[in-house]
Amino acid sequence: MNQCYKMTFSLLLLVFSQYGYSQKKSKSIILSEEALKTSLEYKSIDEALSNKKKAFILNLEHQKLTSIPKEIEKLQNLQVLKLGYNQLDSIPKFIFRLSNLQKLYLNDNKLTSLPNDIGNLIYLKELKLQENILSSISPEIGKLVNLETLSCGENQLTQIPATIGNCAALENLDFFNNKLESVSASLGKCTRLKILDLNWNQIGILPNEICQLNNLETLHLEKNKIQYLPKEFGNMTKLIDLQINENQLIELPESFGKLSGLTELSLRKNNLKRLPLSIGGLINVKILDASQNQLESIPESIRNMQKLEEIYLNDNKLTEIKGEPFNVPLLRILDLSLNKINRFECNINNCKQLDSISFEMNRLTKFPVCVTNVTSIKLLNLNENKLKDVPKSIIKLEHIKELSLKQNEIVTLPLNLFQLNELEILDLSQNKLQNIPSNLNQAKSLKQLDIRGNLFNKTLVKQIKVKLTIPQLFVD
Repeated sequence: MNQCYKMTFSLLLLVFSQYGYSQKKSKSIILSEEALKTSLEYKSIDEALSNKKKAFILNLEHQKLTSIPKEIEKLQNLQVLKLGYNQLDSIPKFIFRLSNLQKLYLNDNKLTSLPNDIGNLIYLKELKLQENILSSISPEIGKLVNLETLSCGENQLTQIPATIGNCAALENLDFFNNKLESVSASLGKCTRLKILDLNWNQIGILPNEICQLNNLETLHLEKNKIQYLPKEFGNMTKLIDLQINENQLIELPESFGKLSGLTELSLRKNNLKRLPLSIGGLINVKILDASQNQLESIPESIRNMQKLEEIYLNDNKLTEIKGEPFNVPLLRILDLSLNKINRFECNINNCKQLDSISFEMNRLTKFPVCVTNVTSIKLLNLNENKLKDVPKSIIKLEHIKELSLKQNEIVTLPLNLFQLNELEILDLSQNKLQNIPSNLNQAKSLKQLDIRGNLFNKTLVKQIKVKLTIPQLFVD
């Protein structure tokens, strides 16, 4: 009996010693990012095989590969494998036995699927799959608990695996230009996420869980079919870059005003009828673009956005604007063209840097006199309105270089118009002028004058051509 025990003990000792040896032998050496940066990058398999122990990086990009050489399997210390920009249509299983891989680049190939074995690469931090023909991502992706960057842009993906929520280390996630119709609620578990690109998909609804991404800095949602944002959208207070153009947004939640980190807000080409009162909370926004919507009014709270430099509200349904919504000191560009504005009575006296303002294609019957209080204006566009005259106060625009009044109903002009000493371009075409001040010839800087399409008789036309020696004179 003792002999039997001795033999059993010896066998167990042998097994455990062999197991320990194999564990020691196969122990992974995972290099730091700093160490990888200083490692030699091999560009051929033969070179890498000649120094297998130190072959940590292999770059086979742009080699027109249609298959992956099996010799790669011998490079068990590989940490970075670059196979992008080839013609690969499948990935052999032996690739997923390279258990030390931290970065795997398969972008710009012809892959249609990603094997389930992807889950074996537990040390993987970066996976590039963009510009393939992928229609699905294996749910085994959820086993990549160290994954920080996943690039799947420009594929044919219709959904994000629900297991994505297990990738707790994710910081950068790219699904640009796919066919996604929804976003997995489990994405809300990826609370380290900083960049999320969902541009150019077919997403109709965002899950409420997305609002849990309180470290998100960049969110791209452009060219989708989103009508409403979750009520708690404003909880993502670290957002700096938000792209949400070309959706079907009907309204924004009041929590939107909490996104005080935004420096640019572009809402172009949606179906917004109003902006939330809380928008004034976006105190760091420099550019506000809400053009091509259905806006009928503008909240006064915009004036609280004291860092605004550019405002684009063109192509909406605004009818009248009063108060002080635009009275911010750093404003340089104000575009109100293509609306239905018949009345503009705003205090914009604080706009000491306003350079350009456009009212083109509106319904103004009276010249917006308040504009003449802003002496910094260089470009004023009032084309295609219903103006009947130009006020004498126009002279206050001492730095104006371009004044466009095309296609109005202007009958008379102020005699002091020639005193605009920096005016270079004046467009008065398609109005109802019967005469024109001859002293325009004294305008010091006028280089271009267009007075075509008015009610001048032939005699006056001849006189104008003789008296006005402006370099570019356009007259019938």
